[in-house]
Amino acid sequence: MSNPTRRVVDVLNFLARKPERSFSLSELARELDISKSTLHPLVETLVMSGYLLRDREKLLHLGPVLTGVGQAALGHRGELVDVLRSPMAEIARAHDAHCVMTAELGDWVVPLAASGEPSRITTLFRIGARTQPFAPPLGVLFLPGRRMGEIQDWFSHAASEPDPQEVDAVMSALDLLRSRGMAAAARTDAKARAERLMLGPTASISERDGDSVVSDLVDQLRRTQYLITDFDYTDPREIEWVGIPLMNRQGRVDVGVSVVNFPKALTGREVLDVGEDLRERMSRIGGVTLSPPYIHKRT
Repeated sequence: MSNPTRRVVDVLNFLARKPERSFSLSELARELDISKSTLHPLVETLVMSGYLLRDREKLLHLGPVLTGVGQAALGHRGELVDVLRSPMAEIARAHDAHCVMTAELGDWVVPLAASGEPSRITTLFRIGARTQPFAPPLGVLFLPGRRMGEIQDWFSHAASEPDPQEVDAVMSALDLLRSRGMAAAARTDAKARAERLMLGPTASISERDGDSVVSDLVDQLRRTQYLITDFDYTDPREIEWVGIPLMNRQGRVDVGVSVVNFPKALTGREVLDVGEDLRERMSRIGGVTLSPPYIHKRT
């Protein structure tokens, strides 16, 4: 990527990480380690095109044009975001957590929308951020509906060939996902550290070094019991996410809906209850397809 293009990306990514703040040209130049003389014409072009806005105090923040760009990028999923926004807010309140919608886009698992303001944040995420590659063990929520050859292709995205134990763990999680319609993962220290480096409010890593951090993270997750395949445990565990897939008309996973940032550790039974609650709430929404279909309990 050329230097001018790289700088444009750096500016937009930096401001997207800090949407609650505005920056002067000098502050932006200092934060990005770019000279003011180099940054000024770039910023002026972005302001004139609407990608950035300059307020009366001459402070810069993201502009309204990006809203339209974001909607266009979502495609048909934009309508799904609108439909699920209210139910996701209800789910977040019910579990004192975040509810996040994700999609598999261009070999990445990307957050599309989120609701909730939990008191304690563990899992960090940024809408539109590419920080979770669609590679083992990440992205299992998007495997239902795929042929075995496609699943083997997903395994091939791993940096090294998975050993039989890793394959068995993933396939067990996929079997549970197909039968129960939900999956879950355990919280790991490695993932917590990587997320805070890349997405935290005081992110201490550049976008350019992100690929290395992600690669190291995935490698560490592959060596841990990340995906939960046995829910009979009674000692509460820190949970990374509990999620369900929503299917499209072709029988493929369109988006995943997950609960993250739980305020406490959960037993296996409690994890299953979260998955059941997700499926029950989503089953009430017209046009949403669950796999397997949800059977409402008699009251």
